[in-house]
Amino acid sequence: MPHPIRLIHFSPGTATGRHDSHRACLALGWFLSEATRVTGCSQPWELRWAMPAIHSRDSIQKLLSGAAVLVVATPTYAQGSPWFVRRFFELSAGLAAWGTPATAFATSGGLHTGGEQAVADTLRSLQGLGTATFSFAQKQLVLGTGQKFAPDGTFDLIDTWFLRQFARTILLHAIVRSAPDDADLWADRLDLTTDYYRRFPPEAALESSLGRIRDLLNAPLQDPTAWTQWSTLLGRDASPPDPSSLPHPELLPRPPGEAV
Repeated sequence: MPHPIRLIHFSPGTATGRHDSHRACLALGWFLSEATRVTGCSQPWELRWAMPAIHSRDSIQKLLSGAAVLVVATPTYAQGSPWFVRRFFELSAGLAAWGTPATAFATSGGLHTGGEQAVADTLRSLQGLGTATFSFAQKQLVLGTGQKFAPDGTFDLIDTWFLRQFARTILLHAIVRSAPDDADLWADRLDLTTDYYRRFPPEAALESSLGRIRDLLNAPLQDPTAWTQWSTLLGRDASPPDPSSLPHPELLPRPPGEAV
C-alpha cells in the first residue's frame, strides 16, 4: 500500500466557526478519489485534524512522517496566519520531512485579506522542514469565502474548479515522485497545464460538472445533515471536529448560530 496523501487542516478557524478549511478538504479529498478512479491510479488519501497536535512535538512529527504528499489547509486571520498554525510550525523546529512533496492553501474572508501571506508563511515553514514545496502552477491557492456577492462562507463554482485542479496537481506530484519521466503523460491524463488561465471552462460547463460538489460544499452552512451526505459520498466520517476538548476552546469561535 503506497503512503497516503495527507490533508492536514486547522478547523474551525479563528475568525469564524464555519469550518471553511475542513469543508474545502472534503472537496479536495473527493476530487483526489475521482482522479484516482479516472486514471486507475492506486493512491490513498487521508484527512487529519492538526489542532490537537499543537501542544505535542511528537504528534507533529507523526503528522509530518510517512506521507506521499503533505497538504496544509490554513485559515486566514488578521491579515495572515492564525496563531495556532504558527504554533504548529514553531514546535516543529528541528524536525524533518526530507524530500516530501508539500503544498498549502488558504481559506480567507476575502482574496485581499491576508490569504496569500498565510500560504507563503506555511510554504516557507514547510521548506524549513526539508520538504519539496509546490503550488498550483502560477497560483497560490486562496479561496475567498467572504467579501463577494454571495453569503459569507460560500464557495463559488470557480473555487470548486480550482480545488479539483489542485487535487489533480497534488496527485501528479505523488505519482511522479517515483516516476519523473512520466510527468507529461500523467499531466495530460489529468488535464493539467501550467497555462490553465488561458482556457477557463465556461460557466455552463462548470455548473454541469461541478455544481453538485459546489452545493455540497455550501450545504453545511444551512443544513447540519450535510455532514452526513459528505460521509456517505466519501465513505468515511466527514463530521467537523469538535474543538471544545482542546486546552484553548475559548480562543476559537463558536459555530454560526450558537449562543455565546
